[in-house]
Formats: sequence, structure tokens, C-alpha cells
Amino acid sequence: MSTTNSEVRTYRARSVQEALEQVEQDLGREAVILQTRQISHRRWLPWRPVRDEVEVVAGTGWTVAPTTDATPAPAPHPSTSATTSGSSTTPRIAPATPAPSFSTLPDNLTTAFTDRLASIEERLSQLNTGQTTAGPMIPRELFDLYTELIDAELDEQLARDLVFQLKREAPAEDISDTTLARARLVQMIETEFSAGASITPTPGQRQVVALIGPTGVGKTTTIAKLAANFRLREGVRMGLVTVDTYRIAAVEQLRTYAEIIDLPMQVVTTPMEMRRALDEFSGMDLVLIDTAGRSPRDELQINELKSLLADADVDEVQLVLSMTASLPSLVSTVERFSSVGTSSLILTKLDEAHELGSLLNLARDVQLPISYLTTGQDVPDDIEPAETHRMARLVLGQDQLLDTGTAGSGSNG
Repeated sequence: MSTTNSEVRTYRARSVQEALEQVEQDLGREAVILQTRQISHRRWLPWRPVRDEVEVVAGTGWTVAPTTDATPAPAPHPSTSATTSGSSTTPRIAPATPAPSFSTLPDNLTTAFTDRLASIEERLSQLNTGQTTAGPMIPRELFDLYTELIDAELDEQLARDLVFQLKREAPAEDISDTTLARARLVQMIETEFSAGASITPTPGQRQVVALIGPTGVGKTTTIAKLAANFRLREGVRMGLVTVDTYRIAAVEQLRTYAEIIDLPMQVVTTPMEMRRALDEFSGMDLVLIDTAGRSPRDELQINELKSLLADADVDEVQLVLSMTASLPSLVSTVERFSSVGTSSLILTKLDEAHELGSLLNLARDVQLPISYLTTGQDVPDDIEPAETHRMARLVLGQDQLLDTGTAGSGSNG
């Protein structure tokens, strides 16, 4: 590869699509993609998530020299011929590359990378016309909203369904106004969510709530946040029970929280011990049960948990899920824990999720209400009751993850 009056520019954007659109706008369709890479930017505020960007290096004027000496030289041209000692010599001029071609990429780019770029180029070609393999063309006036949904990592078919529903139901004047169209879209997404009632203790009437889920989803930290909010902010009479005897560190972590909050705590290992612990807490308004993380694939562990909670005669079973997991994994986990009697979901680690479109993907695939969202590790602040309107705005990036510190109260949409 060689250059003739070449120009190289670097572009940064939230997605490859946006970067390539900038390339085409500035350099035209003759531009050649030279390099691309993922970069991360730390936020000024430490609790805000790292923002990922794509950097694309592109250029114009790149040329390709003939591959063999047998290639005939171009005919002499007055502006390029020269005479030396009475003889005429014609310099070799490499033909300009007619359009971006993956065969002209530098040697240091791997085959996997060029395949990825080819896939992106095909996708961009589809998006430029609004035509995709999933169905008919996206309405041009709603194309920006469609790409916002895709950038939020919404399932492509779900994004198409929402856009076409918006086209059918919204007045023409709303469709032509991006602000009004986006507000309509928020309302539509809001109806996709089901927000379960947050835990509401009743004085003089004991309520037993168990938190279950796989390992590593943040059950112990979540139960500490709930306990701190109910006890310190609302003065609820309550106790803690833990059956997480597989991890001594988790028991000690919860015991430390219980001592700080000044809460009674019982550690149990058998159904009989569970019944005794609950008898001791008979005068409480609320009892929270922290369970050991169970593998969704281990049917024996799931059955043990089911038996334990049946003996406890719990009022609610909240399944804790981490939003850093893939959608298939989340859906599978919900299905496998369903035999335990899951009543609602607590979604954790939203601050660690790449995009929050996964909230809507999950809501579409799982018919369970969402009771709480957690947005960080701070106890007791980084937890909030789930609200349909807020979740819809989070999906579209219109709301930020903030420390609300309102776990014990709030509307649930």
C-alpha cells in the first residue's frame, strides 16, 4: 500500500456506526478504514460508570502498487514523462483505490478484525436504507430513535416493534417532532415494565421476606441496604436470618452490618433451626432472610432451598439478579428458580452494566415484577424501589444512576 496526497484522520464516537458515518461525511465513500479500537473514559465522578468509545482511523489517497512486474506500465503522459540522455522513461503510477476495500487494510490487522469490519459494513449498508433482515424499512423520521434503541443494546426485533408501534399509534405531528416522539416512546416502554410493590412492613404483623439467587449477584450487600433503610430511616422493628453457611465471610459481613445497625441476627443451617429463629422473631414487623448462592444448574441445591423456605413459611421470595449477566443467562436463572416460588426480582449492579436496554429485554422475556434496583456498593444509599417511568428513561439514557437513598419508600409506577 502506498499513498498519493494522502490524508489521515481519527474519529471517536459512541459506536462504530457513528464513527463510520463521520468518516463518510468528511472523507467520502473513497475513504479507507485503517484502524479501529475500543477505548474507555473514566468519569470525573467516581460512581459513574466508565464510558466506552470507538476510535476509527481513516484516510484518503491510498493507492495500491501493481502486484507483479508483468503488469504493463501505463501509457506515457506528457505531465508524467521525462527524457534523460535522449531516452524517454515513464514513472510507474499506482492506480487509486476506487472504494474502501478490506483487502487494502494494513498487514497488522488480523483476519478476525477484517471479518468484523465486513460485518459492520454490511450492517451499516442496511441501516443507511432502513432495510434490515428483520423486516421492512424503518420509517425515516424515526430512524434516529431506532438507532438509539440499538445503541442501548435493545434486541433488534424489539426495537423494530417499538418503532413501528410508535408509527401506528402516534399523531403525525408527534412523529415529526423528535422530542414529542421520544416522549411517546418513553410512555410505550413504560408499559412494558411491571414494578412490584416494594417491601412494606405493617406494625404488629410480621412479614418474612427471603432473598435468593446465584452466587456473586450481591444478595448480602442488598439485604444490608434494605435492613439499614428500614431500621435507621423508618425505625422498623426487624431481624435478620442468614443461611449462607457456605461462605463464612458472607456471614461475618452480614453480622458486621447487623451490629452497626443494631439488629438481632440468627444463623441457621437446618429447617428446624429456621423455625426456631423465626419463633424468636415473632414480635418483629419484618424478618429478612439471606440465603446462600445456589447454582441455577444444580437441581439438588434448588430443592434444598425450596424445602428450607417452605418451612419458613415466607411471605415473599425476591430473586436477585445481576445486570452484568447475559440475557439468556438471566432468563434461564429465572426459570430454574421458579420452583422456589419467586414473587419478584431485585436487579443489581446497574452501574456495572454496559447499557441499560437489557432492562427492557429482560422485562419482555420474564413475566415477573421488578421490586428494587441497586446502583452501586454503598450501604444504605445505592438502592431504590423500581419505578416503571424511571426504568423506561434509563433504557433510553434520559436518566442517570444516582444515589437516591429511598429504599424504604417510593412510588412503584
